[in-house]
Amino acid sequence: MKIISENELLEAAICLRNGGLVAFPTETVYGLGANALNPIAVAGIFNAKKRPNFDPLIVHISDLSQIEALFAHPINEAVYKLAEQFWPGPLTIVHRKSALVPSIVTSDLDAVAVRMPSHPIAQKLIHQSGVPVAAPSANRFGQLSPTSYKHVAKQNMEIDYLIKGDELTKAVGIESTVVAIENRTCTVLRPGVITAEDIEKCIPDFEVLTPIKNIKLVSPGLLQSHYSPLKPLYYLNDNTVVSEFAGVILHKKEHGKKYSDKTIFTSETGNLLEVAANLFSSLHLMEEDDAVKAIYIAKTTEKGIGRAIMDRLNKATFQYQK
Repeated sequence: MKIISENELLEAAICLRNGGLVAFPTETVYGLGANALNPIAVAGIFNAKKRPNFDPLIVHISDLSQIEALFAHPINEAVYKLAEQFWPGPLTIVHRKSALVPSIVTSDLDAVAVRMPSHPIAQKLIHQSGVPVAAPSANRFGQLSPTSYKHVAKQNMEIDYLIKGDELTKAVGIESTVVAIENRTCTVLRPGVITAEDIEKCIPDFEVLTPIKNIKLVSPGLLQSHYSPLKPLYYLNDNTVVSEFAGVILHKKEHGKKYSDKTIFTSETGNLLEVAANLFSSLHLMEEDDAVKAIYIAKTTEKGIGRAIMDRLNKATFQYQK
């Protein structure tokens, strides 16, 4: 793995185009990219992450015109309306795929997930590579999503290039909202900072659905257990007794209250955008602290952006929930 700066992007872009693997920053989390049109290169993603091949990938683009080749025609009008409103940005759109998209990208499904990241390094890398880039999060399967190149480096995956660029990576901090478009229906498959309410305002003529169960695995991040640290992670409740060996993650600081030195705040005021932006980095800090043997984390509201935060936490704590 070669760690490079933004000034060496062209080298990484050529590697991508020729079938290599490149980890790069986005405004959500770090992605592990391969040429989406090269099945052998995409297979390298699954191998590096130890990711099951039934879990489809998101394809990243740098220009709206690229969807003309990736999506089957006719392309639903909602795609263009959502893209105009939210791209570049943390929204992934699932639509029937064209024959150009290899089946390994979509896990043999007939739809492909596409988004246009807003991070300037991601945009430049994809543009310079000249190909759409399939890219899940740059971590081993099921573990914490990375928001820093250091989080990627500690995974010890077999990849070619790792690009530094943490400054804007935590602008959003959690994975993109994923929506599926079919006929006059838009289904929110994975919540994110772009909420169902935001989507309803953009496409008022479409029915917007937010199912929470029985969703087919047509996009990443839909498994029950996911985003998990290597240490036990539990919810913090009013009656929780926290041992001296445990770390605590809170989302708001109460004036005058004393906290242990093993407490991290995702936000001091309870601002949900800040909570989302700092969620994974806080979990990484706890994971890397040798003095912390278990982690307790507070819940948030399930409204608006809180729905996306709780989606990640419910998956991260799944194996430890009673």
